[in-house]
Amino acid sequence: MIEKTKDRFDLEQEILECWKVTNDIQMYVDQGAATEDFKVLAEYYERKFNLLWNTFESMVHTRKM
Repeated sequence: MIEKTKDRFDLEQEILECWKVTNDIQMYVDQGAATEDFKVLAEYYERKFNLLWNTFESMVHTRKM
């Protein structure tokens, strides 16, 4: 499978996706989420931030930044 080269638009979208963490945390608090729920949310956002970092590194490597 050929992976698409990421560009500035991809980076912007991934940043916006990660920014949702604050809304998601508040929703969990409002719904009385358990500690385990927060652990799952943290793992989910760890993956999102890793994707974001990989995109950033790729753009720096290809000098698109």
